Amino acid sequence: MQVFHLKKGARICIDFENSSVISMEFRGEEMISGRTPMFFVKLRNALGAHRIVSSNECEFVSFDGEKAVYTHEAIGVTLIFKLRGAGLAVRIRIKNKTKDLIEWAQPFCFGLSGKLKDEGGAGEIVYPFNEGCLVTDMKKRMSMPFKYIEPEYPSLGKYSIFPNMICSQFIGYIKNGKGIYMGMHDKERTVKHIDFDYEKESIKLVMRTFCDTDFTQDYCMPFDLAIEFFEGDYFDCTEIYRKWFYKHLPAGLKKTDEESLPGWYEESPIVVTYPVRGKFDTDTMTPNPALYPYANALPFLGEISRQTGAKVMALLMHWEGTAPWAPPYVWPPYGGEKIFSEFIEKAHAEGILTGVYCSGMGWTQKSKLEDYSKEKQFKQESLKKIMCSDTNGDIKSEICTQQREGYDLCPAVKKCRDMLTEEYNKIVHSGVDYVQVFDQNHGGNSYFCYSRNHGHTPAPGKWQIKAVNEILNAIDRSRVLLGCESAAAEPFISALKFSDNRWNLNEYTGESIPLYAYLYHEFVNNFMGNQICMMLSDEEYNYTYRSAYSFLAGDMLTLVLRYDGVPVSSWGKNKKPLDESVVYPFLKELTLWRTHAGKDFLHKGKMIKPKKFFCGKNKFTIEDGSEISVDKVLTAAYRYKRKNAQFLVNYNVQPVAVNFETEVTLYTDFRLNEKRRVKTTELQPLSVAMIKI
Repeated sequence: MQVFHLKKGARICIDFENSSVISMEFRGEEMISGRTPMFFVKLRNALGAHRIVSSNECEFVSFDGEKAVYTHEAIGVTLIFKLRGAGLAVRIRIKNKTKDLIEWAQPFCFGLSGKLKDEGGAGEIVYPFNEGCLVTDMKKRMSMPFKYIEPEYPSLGKYSIFPNMICSQFIGYIKNGKGIYMGMHDKERTVKHIDFDYEKESIKLVMRTFCDTDFTQDYCMPFDLAIEFFEGDYFDCTEIYRKWFYKHLPAGLKKTDEESLPGWYEESPIVVTYPVRGKFDTDTMTPNPALYPYANALPFLGEISRQTGAKVMALLMHWEGTAPWAPPYVWPPYGGEKIFSEFIEKAHAEGILTGVYCSGMGWTQKSKLEDYSKEKQFKQESLKKIMCSDTNGDIKSEICTQQREGYDLCPAVKKCRDMLTEEYNKIVHSGVDYVQVFDQNHGGNSYFCYSRNHGHTPAPGKWQIKAVNEILNAIDRSRVLLGCESAAAEPFISALKFSDNRWNLNEYTGESIPLYAYLYHEFVNNFMGNQICMMLSDEEYNYTYRSAYSFLAGDMLTLVLRYDGVPVSSWGKNKKPLDESVVYPFLKELTLWRTHAGKDFLHKGKMIKPKKFFCGKNKFTIEDGSEISVDKVLTAAYRYKRKNAQFLVNYNVQPVAVNFETEVTLYTDFRLNEKRRVKTTELQPLSVAMIKI
């Protein structure tokens, strides 16, 4: 048995002979319980069959104070432990004794209590999923669509993969104000599986790295799995990763105020998204007379701009001339280039920006919405060989199957890269201001491919990041911004500067927390997104709550129009019209703060931990019938050039009382002309206030 004594009064006790972590104690608090195998290794053979070898199946050989050695008929494993900084650094070396491929390795695992905070336990999990999620109910998480799923081929967009819907390379656990941080400090940012799952009576944190090895090759992990202890909340957990991130920025990543970006980027346009055809994604694609021909939408867009005082961007859905969500061939636009170009010219003449949704790195064999097929080309050009495949070369896709039959393009293949680049450049050269090139590719990454004929290692790995960045670098970005579905994951932020945030999906899993903004806001501004799969009950504060959250996360705002030009709460079927007498004044208030007193902070600032205050709670019912509570007043704090500011938003149509722990200077006017010293105050309906901290 070995005890590692760490700083801050922490210690980790490992029973190497029984291959398990038996204690992680921090300032008198035992942080773990139950038993799990200490490490796992996944092997895949040439026929695609795989097996996972755990430490429980291995024979312990020795431990010399730094290296623990294990042996198994298939692999030899050496775990390397070093005290580094305030924590423990772990690496794994694997000797491959087989003809198989080492697909991934999980070098360190331990058990948590099987019950989290809202199930009678004490713990909560800090999860870098979908812009940030705090999980306090394991049973809820496992009953929802975004439950734990073992990633496999063919890929699902909702896999808990970095870089994908997982934006960052860490996970955390907090118990009674004390926490464990686990981060893979990998400067190359290769593919990871970061998640959590039941292990008998325990919960195990899953922190795996895909190994980028070929058949028969050994693996030596080239970076640390860092384990540290902290006190506080999810901000304190995320701060550990942020310190590492700022020292090891991805190549080409610059802060917003250091880049040459379009002027509109700092004008905080409201993104107005609407369907040119059809009422929802799987509807009959009949043109909507209110919104097509394209110029028919201009009066609606102009009215939104007048009512809110904001610049607006028209972000079109179902505009493709082939079929909706039918990549890679979406050009020319529905109705032809001439009518589309005329719309862009008229929109720009009125000060209105334009953008389009695309549908990522997919291949559409046949549309289910239109009479559109590429089956003949697919056969004539033998395109099966360039699609993402399993080990045996068989191809299948689970992406957008309600809209299309098709496959996933493998970006490691030059023909795929050339095809995608050519098609994207047609769009960016059309005069639009924004292209969401990687809708369906959450976070910007490609999907899994196990082909042995594409020039990459025959498993997921760092080749994906390299190939995607090659595509992004080949697209002419001189006049447009690009984005993806969900906020861009860490390796792609430098090229994807404006993406469709989907933080509302966290209601399936836990509580949304501004983890993404805390890490990356100095480098990127995103927008609220069309809020598809919005699962909150239709309270009067539904849309204003979500807008307030996005505003405070530093995102630009979104308004969705349905087929007749009427504003609705989110994209999807049967959406109730919004109360424009509430929505427009609120969007105007948020825009004034973002473009005046709050501009530097909310556009270019670095998020910091806010001061605490107390207010009441609102409730929503979600799809499973359970209730969630949210604060009546939301808040976030930022620093910009040695100045700190905290913003508070009352998104209700009634006043809300707020009590601070100490007296503060409160500003209630976006020009900062009105201020007063208060400890208790009443925030007016649909209003923003600011305190200097």
